Amino acid sequence: MIDIETAKVAFTNLKRQKLRSYLTLLGMVIGIAAIVALFTLSDGLSIAVEEMFEGLGLDTLTVQSGSSMGLATMVSRTLKDSDIRIIEDIPGVETVIGFYEGAAIAKYRDKELSAFIIGYDPNKTEFLQGMGYLFLSEGRLLESTDLYSVLISESFAENALDSKELGLRQRIEIDGMDFRIVGLLDDSDMASSMGVNNMFWVTKNAAQTLFDMDQPIEVMVKVTDERIANDVAEKIEDKLERAHGEKDFIVLTTESLLESFNSVLGVIQIVLLLLAGISVVVGAIGIMNTMLMAVLERTREIGAMKAIGATNSRILSIFIAEAGLLGLAGGSAGVVLGYIVALGISIVAGSFNFNLPITLNIFAIVFGISLSLFVGIASGVLPARRAAMMDPVEALRYE
Repeated sequence: MIDIETAKVAFTNLKRQKLRSYLTLLGMVIGIAAIVALFTLSDGLSIAVEEMFEGLGLDTLTVQSGSSMGLATMVSRTLKDSDIRIIEDIPGVETVIGFYEGAAIAKYRDKELSAFIIGYDPNKTEFLQGMGYLFLSEGRLLESTDLYSVLISESFAENALDSKELGLRQRIEIDGMDFRIVGLLDDSDMASSMGVNNMFWVTKNAAQTLFDMDQPIEVMVKVTDERIANDVAEKIEDKLERAHGEKDFIVLTTESLLESFNSVLGVIQIVLLLLAGISVVVGAIGIMNTMLMAVLERTREIGAMKAIGATNSRILSIFIAEAGLLGLAGGSAGVVLGYIVALGISIVAGSFNFNLPITLNIFAIVFGISLSLFVGIASGVLPARRAAMMDPVEALRYE
């Protein structure tokens, strides 16, 4: 039984070996800091993504090429322009817009950078703005008569190509073709808020010319009422499958996209937590090693304590208390360090226009401190039993 007196004795013993105690804490501090930082950043990322999907709205559907999300979707060309007309005729559909996408090299004078090009129908600009895209800061938006015109973000114009001259009416080369910058997009735009500032917007015709393709990569659909989103999604699947002769596409609701993201995030969390757990194991080994050394160095002291009446359980309690205090101190410092690391990452993300809110996660704090205390006590059991089982006569004779 660990009482206040036992805890005081354990604390005094640890103070006598400050340097060793501090070094022992490191493994536990790093492990708990990693766990708390991961919990905190995961919460922030979930909040940021939920806000992004709320911006899209529950009344928005996405139709993508391929049979699954990921690389297959990016390289597939299974959707057609005729699919847009099929979807437009489905009851409950308000607006449909196709995206013609591809990667390219943007060049301004002697500077080059990879860019992601999105072509769209300028007549559907209002729909995109409702989704959180294309917030104009300077210049104008694209018109249907534009061919070699482009919209870029303010942050790209200011920083990406290290040129303060890049701005409205300047020309930028995209895959060997000259485009004129007609508008700068505000950094509160959906893409910029996610830290993506190399997204260029061109007209559908320009994208088709750049990438020599006629078909969209994905199609966004807005329904008249979010309550019928799932029903409309089923109708789109049925109509397109009959038109294609096979299901070589996927239809995603905003809700299903969020569920998919949370599933992926959950797997990533588990993997990262297992990696962080390695540091906790290292910390546990460090505590056990320190306690074994302490038992060895204090053998005569243990013999003296037993000679004056200290019971085995009292000796056991003292050493377990020392190990527990090491774990508790390491866990407490790790919680503080974890939040500092998470806050630092949030600030860095903010500098790239990605909002990553940091909130106080009570579960992470309680879990981190409880885990460190448990690991500390568990690591001290073996050394404490060795101390408790010592023969007092042999211990007093120890040199």
